[in-house]
Amino acid sequence: MSNAFAFRTLKKLHLLNYIIVGLVAATMVLPFLWMVLTSFKMRGEILSFPPSFFPKVWTIENYIDAASRLNVLRIYWNTLSVAVTKTFIQIYLSALLGFVFGKYDFKYKEIIFYFILATMILPFEVYMIPLYRMMVAAKWGDSYLALIVPMMFSAYATFLMRQFMFTIPNDLLDAARMDGAGEWFIFHRLVVPLCKPVLATLVSFYFMWNWNDFLWPLIVISNKEKMMLPVALSGFVAEHGTDYGLIMAGAVMATLPVVVVFVIFQRYVVQGISLTGLK
Repeated sequence: MSNAFAFRTLKKLHLLNYIIVGLVAATMVLPFLWMVLTSFKMRGEILSFPPSFFPKVWTIENYIDAASRLNVLRIYWNTLSVAVTKTFIQIYLSALLGFVFGKYDFKYKEIIFYFILATMILPFEVYMIPLYRMMVAAKWGDSYLALIVPMMFSAYATFLMRQFMFTIPNDLLDAARMDGAGEWFIFHRLVVPLCKPVLATLVSFYFMWNWNDFLWPLIVISNKEKMMLPVALSGFVAEHGTDYGLIMAGAVMATLPVVVVFVIFQRYVVQGISLTGLK
């Protein structure tokens, strides 16, 4: 009798968990779904009351108009090239530093590492103006170098990679060294494949952050031909503040690449197998 009661209680708890998770998921998904559906509505339908969830008449005019006004191909290329370049450099250098701090012993290693972590305490707004003056002094103002070079290093990604390196046995690396493998070969051919889950997670996060970066591109880039998508979209919203169909279409186009990247890497992130090659 007690087992049956415990089983019914467990089923009720599972049902309650599903309800809570469903409500939380709905609060996250519904605004995004509303944005997508609104982008396909006619202007009159968007402003009608009571509002309709699904479009009565589907149209892609908002996307055509937004793409022409935003010069979307040029802005997409600007944002994509900078975001991909920054993400690759940040993840590669962080993986390399994580390997060094996690698998090598040298003098003042802990002090240097904690100094790197201390940089995470400083908000970007503290050193934003000095950094801009440095870019101007280097004659990198209004260039992609000013967007990429100062952001090549990430203390957060370095910390995650260092922690993950501790899960890789040193015996595996020593065995590779005994077989004549060099340190660069060990890092690229042995360590990096084992770090696939954490690398996929970092790529997803950093591509999203770099794609959505607004403040620094707003300060550094003034040429409209070099403008990033978040900055261009901000000006687009200010210019067409009451044309909600155009705004929603621009927001969907800005969100789409991030969604695509997440779909590509989510199976590696969810997989969570850090020691696949050690079975």
